[in-house]
Amino acid sequence: LQVMKAMEECTIKAAITGDYGLALQAFLLNPQVIGGKVAKDLLDEMLVAHERYLPQFKEKIQELKANGVTVKDEKVQALMKEAY
Repeated sequence: LQVMKAMEECTIKAAITGDYGLALQAFLLNPQVIGGKVAKDLLDEMLVAHERYLPQFKEKIQELKANGVTVKDEKVQALMKEAY
């Protein structure tokens, strides 16, 4: 229960501040995320997928995209096209 509370607090702080490190920490605290590489890849792809709604992460998202991070899930790609 305390792990979930810590994860929620990290998520909230990351969302408010745009702090990538806190966002990654929240993913790492999530017991459903297998490990560090999975957490980072998942976070990176989610940030790129939701760029439109995350202006606080603008610089990090630009960096991720410049480094070749893309949305790989076809359903998410379709949803992104519909949103624009």
